[in-house]
Formats: sequence, structure tokens, C-alpha cells
Amino acid sequence: MKGPSSPVYRLRSDVRFRRIEDEGIVLVQGNNEVLGVSAVGIRLLELIDGGTGLDRIVGVLLDELDVERSRLEEDVDRFVSDLSAAGVLLEEDR
Repeated sequence: MKGPSSPVYRLRSDVRFRRIEDEGIVLVQGNNEVLGVSAVGIRLLELIDGGTGLDRIVGVLLDELDVERSRLEEDVDRFVSDLSAAGVLLEEDR
């Protein structure tokens, strides 16, 4: 995840999300699908902007959370992979 080739993602245009107390929901309007995510998952979605690499996003999250870098990188990779497979996130060409 480190380095200049850090992947960059954006939300699919028909995806909306909302924080609700300590968790969140993701609505994929194209398939009428609703996904539940943790507070950290919603924070990650807030940081995914189509221009910021995952390495920089992990850095922001490390400043906000009490977690080891290796654990956070694994969790972010898994979350991004799952949401990409669900069609929520699209990887940007760089």
C-alpha cells in the first residue's frame, strides 16, 4: 500500500452513505442494495475521494485511531476489496 503507486478509489456514482451514530449504511441505488458498515468503514468512505491514495488514507486513520499500522493496512485492504467486489468502489486509473 505504500509508495507512489498506492491505489486510488472513488465511489460509484450511484452510491450514497450515511453515518448513523457508531455505524453507517451504504446504499447502492443501481441494485437497491443496502450494506451496513462500522464507524471506521464509514470514516474510510468519507476519506475516499478519487484522488487520495490508500497509503495517505491509512495515515489519516492512524492519526485518528489507536491501532497498529499493519493491522489497519490489512483491514483497509480487506474492506476496499469487499466493497470493490460489491461494486461500491472503483479503482481510478493513474
